[in-house]
Amino acid sequence: MSRAPAVLVALVVHLFTLAFVAVGVALIAAAPGFLPAWLLGLFLVAVGVMLRPRLGRVPPDAEVLPEEQAPFLYGLAARVAAEAGVPRPLVAVHDLGLGATYERVGLRRRPVLTIGLPVWLALSPSLRVALLATACAQDRLDDGVVVGGAKATLAEVRVALFGLGANEVRQRAHLEMAMTLGAWAPKTAYETAGWFGRMLGWIVGWPAVVAGALLDRLTRARTARAEAGIAATAAAVAGPDAIAELAEVITSRSYLAPMQAAALRGEDVTTIRRAALDRAAVREMTTGDPGPPVAVLTESEHVDQELRTHYERAVRGLGLLS
Repeated sequence: MSRAPAVLVALVVHLFTLAFVAVGVALIAAAPGFLPAWLLGLFLVAVGVMLRPRLGRVPPDAEVLPEEQAPFLYGLAARVAAEAGVPRPLVAVHDLGLGATYERVGLRRRPVLTIGLPVWLALSPSLRVALLATACAQDRLDDGVVVGGAKATLAEVRVALFGLGANEVRQRAHLEMAMTLGAWAPKTAYETAGWFGRMLGWIVGWPAVVAGALLDRLTRARTARAEAGIAATAAAVAGPDAIAELAEVITSRSYLAPMQAAALRGEDVTTIRRAALDRAAVREMTTGDPGPPVAVLTESEHVDQELRTHYERAVRGLGLLS
């Protein structure tokens, strides 16, 4: 199916976003000495800025590694990306991440592969390849700046209009008032205004709901094909057995509790990594998998040496999580 209808709907969404800014600026320009015009105009401009297309960015708690600092990790990521048919990425590490992602960021749409260090520290070399292959294959889901940006905008609209529940602090205060005064406590003007705002949001927000449903429908077939392609691509790169085992490890998070316990006992990174490899070897003996070749094992050891400082920081974070 042609992407033209989806692109057309996405452009309408972006024009709608731009209209907020244009109307806000026009109100201020029309009555520069009128305070209500400034308030309403700035509000509309703020809404337009909030709904702007998202170009993607590296998470603030992740760190992009210079290639000269981690040449073996970059080499591994580049080979997996090439086999998955995606561009060579920058590599970032996330101290407390429990997976890996491959995303396009910024105006230049640079690909960035972000690796969660706790899961990376726990995986065998073959499952590390499977993790990278699965992440790189996710690039098939990228809708581009126009359609993807419109989807992000519509998601922001849904959250702003319909996703805001009652304020937790005010709920606790209301409960304390009820306990103090008895079974009844007066409603506040804040709650009344919040109810009115939600009702108004339902009235004026329906175009965003319709546009979101239409855009999802127009891209559903492509998304389904992409999801099927992700599984096939990852299996072709790392092997179906490794992909299945990785899915089980990620879903169960069975590796996390032993690592947290080791962090609390004060064990060093070398001990934690050795224990993780021992657990992986037991799994491979159980499944009959002979394990990765010696070259892959050696390369994985070099990667561990490159990331040792980052591992130590991640292990300290795991201890704090408990």
